[in-house]
Amino acid sequence: MRQNNVYREAAACARGQMVGSALFAFNSNIDRVFKTDTKGALALAQKVGLKSLADAVRRGEGREEIVSRGTLELLMAAGSSEERIGGQAGNMANLAAALGVRSYIHSSVVCRGLTKHLHPSVLVPSPFCFQNASDIMSDGEVPVHFVVDFGRDRYIAVNDMHNTHMLINRNFKRCMEKQVQLVDRAVVSGFHLLDIPEPKGRIEEVNVLLRRWKGANRRLKVHFEMGDYKRQDVLASVLEMFVPHCDSIGFNEHEARQVASARGAKWRNEAAFMQEMLELCPSAVMHTRDYAVMAGEGADDAGKRLALGHLLAAFKAKEGREPLLEELESFEAKPVEVSGEVRKKFGRGFCFVPALSVGTASGSLGLGDSFAVGYFCSKGE
Repeated sequence: MRQNNVYREAAACARGQMVGSALFAFNSNIDRVFKTDTKGALALAQKVGLKSLADAVRRGEGREEIVSRGTLELLMAAGSSEERIGGQAGNMANLAAALGVRSYIHSSVVCRGLTKHLHPSVLVPSPFCFQNASDIMSDGEVPVHFVVDFGRDRYIAVNDMHNTHMLINRNFKRCMEKQVQLVDRAVVSGFHLLDIPEPKGRIEEVNVLLRRWKGANRRLKVHFEMGDYKRQDVLASVLEMFVPHCDSIGFNEHEARQVASARGAKWRNEAAFMQEMLELCPSAVMHTRDYAVMAGEGADDAGKRLALGHLLAAFKAKEGREPLLEELESFEAKPVEVSGEVRKKFGRGFCFVPALSVGTASGSLGLGDSFAVGYFCSKGE
């Protein structure tokens, strides 16, 4: 009974205990979504000669890959079921805005092609100030990623200089310096797509921004959300140069093993890995299909925050969109039955909350991002 109460309390938390404002940077784009099943995804992989897509489908794992322009065009020719906002920053900003958080987003390109897919109140940079997404009417070329949603998970094909070079919008830098004192939370992501000859320069550029933000706003909390890294040297540099300046780090099981490998550490188990993460930053949270677990600073009272993350991810999986607050409060799903053996891995000092099972899901996009908003952008007090 107590476990079910946690989710009810989490839904109430979404109405009255979200932070006032948050910024989301740096990766945003348009996703062109091709919804199919395992058979259809494998057929598409064979048609375009994309081995990495076939491998992801057979493993039932999500993946994001940089592909050639020609391959991306072949995938685009397969058609799509919808266009929507994409990228970790884009997904999170939309959801946070739907929950009443004043949401600032970084986008390398700001034009109607992108902003029409954002929540109208999301704040985007213009030459002199942040403006509501609904007020942007200018034209421009938007980076588009092709997403194969094969039910159990998704494959994202990327050929996009804006995000693979992690180009920082000058208007965003200038405008955020004026606004950062009004921001409660910052979620940083997007390094996983970085693919330039000397990535440390770009990482340090973001580091400079982070130091300026924290210098101007001592109460600002910064969360780093991982991703599926293509280059181990980029990940190693991010862990060395950037993560130690953050207040928390979030990842899934696959990403955790990537981090362990990049650090040259032998994998023992999830609990031992999370303790090792606390050597880099004050708190760490792992989110999986079955549970979420937090260690470090704030873990003692993190139950409602983790539960809200599960609730938002479950709603997105079931309905394929952001919730209205009243829908979230009436949403019903059963906690996943997690074995005692799994629970025993995480003893004292960990906060463990089972995920929610929704049965047949309508999509697999942005679930980790939904979880991160619930966990990091709620006060949970």
